[in-house]
Amino acid sequence: MKFLRSLVFMLTIVGVTSQGQASPAGVSAVRKSSESYADARARVLNLHGLRLNLRLNSAERSKQPMDRLDLEEVPELVSYEILESEFVRIRDERWLPSGEPNFPRRPTWLYPDDGCYARAEVASYRLIESGLPAPKKIFAFGSLTALTDNSPSRQVEWWYHVAVAYRVEDVVYVFDPAIEPLRPLKLMEWHEAVGGDEARIKYSICSPYTFSPMNDCQETMALSREEVLLRQRYFFRAEWDRLLELNRSPMKELGDEPPWMFTVPTNALVL
Repeated sequence: MKFLRSLVFMLTIVGVTSQGQASPAGVSAVRKSSESYADARARVLNLHGLRLNLRLNSAERSKQPMDRLDLEEVPELVSYEILESEFVRIRDERWLPSGEPNFPRRPTWLYPDDGCYARAEVASYRLIESGLPAPKKIFAFGSLTALTDNSPSRQVEWWYHVAVAYRVEDVVYVFDPAIEPLRPLKLMEWHEAVGGDEARIKYSICSPYTFSPMNDCQETMALSREEVLLRQRYFFRAEWDRLLELNRSPMKELGDEPPWMFTVPTNALVL
């Protein structure tokens, strides 16, 4: 009986695609180069057997242009110094069990291709666990493209992307080390980093517990710690293999020598 309960739990969390292959318990963000936003959305939702349109309050259905966002929804931190220190902690802290003795992992910042929802969930969980105000999640929808050194093609393409955000006074900052590992990005900088005006991006500001585009943007229950870790762990192998593909050292970069350790910011950030 215990075995059956465990099996049901794993199938629920990991999921099974229509081809019978294991998939992450989230909606893949991957957009093929030939696809528009609408084409990628339709393909992915069909693959997952989802009917997003049935959820009127979903993150995807709540999207709107940036100039219509209510930025005061984003929780405020008292200073940029605190915001920056929390960004560094979320970026650098190795606390995720990897299954390998003495080798805990970070969120999969070095595998930007997919799994943004898992990284954002882990970041949100850790920030709340540390006693900070619960962040908001910001979802971006469109024909998104981001430049990165962590892909053989030097770019990745998505139909949606998500990260956590805070505000300092009236400036919203996004924590997204998969795109910019050196500092938090102002919302407009993040907009430019994921495709800019050409991508026709629309946004949703959602609950810290909104896991994927199919989830309700506001009324969503928190995942358990075990569920949060399982969803992020799904991408550990892909991140490891990606560094091997790039002729880089997973032991070093996923260990104590991440690539941002050796990079100096080229511009000072001011409020």
